Amino acid sequence: MKIAEIISYINNGGYSLPEFQRGYVWNRDQVRELMRSLYSGYPVGSLLIWRTPIDPSIIRGDVAKAEGYIELILDGQQRVTSLYGIITGK
Repeated sequence: MKIAEIISYINNGGYSLPEFQRGYVWNRDQVRELMRSLYSGYPVGSLLIWRTPIDPSIIRGDVAKAEGYIELILDGQQRVTSLYGIITGK
């Protein structure tokens, strides 16, 4: 999956974070290293995604979808959050 697809999926409410997931903790050096790895073409790891029925009690933040399924990021949150912030400025 391309980074642009991941960003789009987040913006459309397809990916979210589970309530039990820790908050964002990366510092600037870690983000720089992620970007260096991407620019160098190095692997940066995979995402572990859990597709589950929507249950607002297990999802952190607002739930964009009212029913159906959502995909929760179980592993890769720090990387995805860093890329999302860099690309969108949010």
